[in-house]
Amino acid sequence: MDPKPPPKRRNAAQTRSRILAAAQEEFARKGYAQAGIRDIAKKADVAPSLLLRYFGTKANLFEEALRSAMLSPGLFEHEKTKFGEHMAQLLLEEGDTNLTAMVVRSSGDDEAKEILSRLNKTHALEGLAHWLGPPNARARALNILILFTGFVVHCHQIPMEPVRRESLKWLARTLQAIVDEGTPGAA
Repeated sequence: MDPKPPPKRRNAAQTRSRILAAAQEEFARKGYAQAGIRDIAKKADVAPSLLLRYFGTKANLFEEALRSAMLSPGLFEHEKTKFGEHMAQLLLEEGDTNLTAMVVRSSGDDEAKEILSRLNKTHALEGLAHWLGPPNARARALNILILFTGFVVHCHQIPMEPVRRESLKWLARTLQAIVDEGTPGAA
């Protein structure tokens, strides 16, 4: 009789990370209402029951996936003088961001909308405002979020390939102008 192989040892941090990455992709692609736990689990190569053991509910998973995307490293770790260029490059390279797509595609669902509203205020708006600093940091942060989100929405709705690079240059200049409003001596 062959002895049973020892059970696989699961690396909890890696499993959690895989689940969050799969959730971000699914929520970005389908939105909150249409993304399913089974689909996310399959993409993460875990059982749906394990996914629920880690996160409890679809709402908890969405909140953590959204928070994780909002706090991804690098966004506010570069020079303020390059912010507009950095954000335009991000869109050029990725064509989209999971964060913005998750926000846009999930905002029609009431449960997701409550989570989005809370996290947008506490992480996106407040984090960006803190990074920008005075004057009018919250208003400038809100303007940046509105502009960036609107740009991504229109990229999804209107084919932009012929003018995409020019539009990205405009976005970079406009975002930079908002950032520079708080820089002494900036024109």
